[in-house]
Amino acid sequence: MLRACLESLRAQTLRECEFIVVSDGAPDEDCAVCEEFAEKDSRFRFFEREHGGVSAARNFGIGEARGDYLAFIDADDRVEPAMLEKCLAFATSSNANLVTMDLLVTRNGVDEYRVQKPVSLDPESILRQILRGELFGGMPVRIIEADFYGKNPVKWREDLGYCEDVIFWTEFLRLRPKVAYMEAAFYHYVQGNPNSITTNYTIEKFRERQKFIGVLKELLPQSFSEEVKAAAFNVKLEAMRHGLLSAKDFISFEKTPLRIIWQSRLSRKERLRLCAHTVLLALFRRTCREYL
Repeated sequence: MLRACLESLRAQTLRECEFIVVSDGAPDEDCAVCEEFAEKDSRFRFFEREHGGVSAARNFGIGEARGDYLAFIDADDRVEPAMLEKCLAFATSSNANLVTMDLLVTRNGVDEYRVQKPVSLDPESILRQILRGELFGGMPVRIIEADFYGKNPVKWREDLGYCEDVIFWTEFLRLRPKVAYMEAAFYHYVQGNPNSITTNYTIEKFRERQKFIGVLKELLPQSFSEEVKAAAFNVKLEAMRHGLLSAKDFISFEKTPLRIIWQSRLSRKERLRLCAHTVLLALFRRTCREYL
């Protein structure tokens, strides 16, 4: 996967760019591949570092960046050859601090096009959609103007091992950058990697996501309470699907209003089951108002 990722970068039609490759404690064989590309193509700059987590790697990489815009790619993903050229032209013509675009979810070699058009280009509205799970919360579908970032630096939280992207966008979008939407998809978000965090979901990962909800509550004003509850709902759903959360625990952690459950993308049967569990427990505890 790493070689495919680097090959997709090497194939970029934009020549005036740089690829900062940061090893986060990668094995020697992966580092050798990165060094190979740095020798073949002067646009690659390779940095070998001890393992510190994805946030530390991104913070380091941005510190080394010299370009006008910042884009991000994970080692198990890949991008279309014209991505940087098209994105740079669009960002420049729209005078945007942030460009957001659509996404290609790739599974078993098959692409699924996912439209990521926000209902509004207002940064606060986009953040609300990310927290509700209506827009992808990862880094890949957005590029950032380096000058705007330099004046408003937002660091990735190195104490978080999960959902650090969403926390980044929570802080960055509240700086109110000028946003432009590009109706195109260049990034292949590859699914099915057996070593990914989402595949190897454990109780420790759930604890990390609980911590993520706590950070959201610290960062956001009360006006975002509904979105925080929606984000917590998605955290709980993922844990339940991996058999790490009982219905009782589901109801107890960050109480989810019935309207959020009912408006979710769950099947009608699942929504009815969760609503019934919620109502029964609320009646038993005499806390019905908390779920309305």
